[in-house]
Amino acid sequence: MKKLIIIFCIIFVASCSVNNEDDLNRFEIQKLYRLYVDDFIANDFESIASYFDVPVDFKSFNDIAETNEDVIRFYKDLKANIQEGYAYSVIDNISVTNIKVDSYLLCADYSRYNKNDKLLFEGRTHYVYINTADGWKINSLEPKDRITYVPCI
Repeated sequence: MKKLIIIFCIIFVASCSVNNEDDLNRFEIQKLYRLYVDDFIANDFESIASYFDVPVDFKSFNDIAETNEDVIRFYKDLKANIQEGYAYSVIDNISVTNIKVDSYLLCADYSRYNKNDKLLFEGRTHYVYINTADGWKINSLEPKDRITYVPCI
């Protein structure tokens, strides 16, 4: 009976440590995403590129960035064609889901505003984060339709 209790305790502790590691990964990925959004607002293109692991698949844009310079070019083009009057973005909702070993899907709902706080756009993007030697990095991103009142899941 004691052996059974010990085995159960070991399994329980192991499952708790996995959940703690998963929670830490989710927290770190959310933190990195928030920093990425800050850099997006600030037009810090070199810093934006540091959040990616190339090659990066910009799905729906039919673009694959092979180098950090390609990521910078992509974001410069994106910002040059963003909604007129864009001043800042607000993160409305984030969810982070483990999709396989060392890979997470971050779903972000966001809103873009002008300097007068007028809503310009509401969007959603899915980002795939992978664990690299340099930490969690974005490997691909894909804009998605944002359905009113349905948060990221």
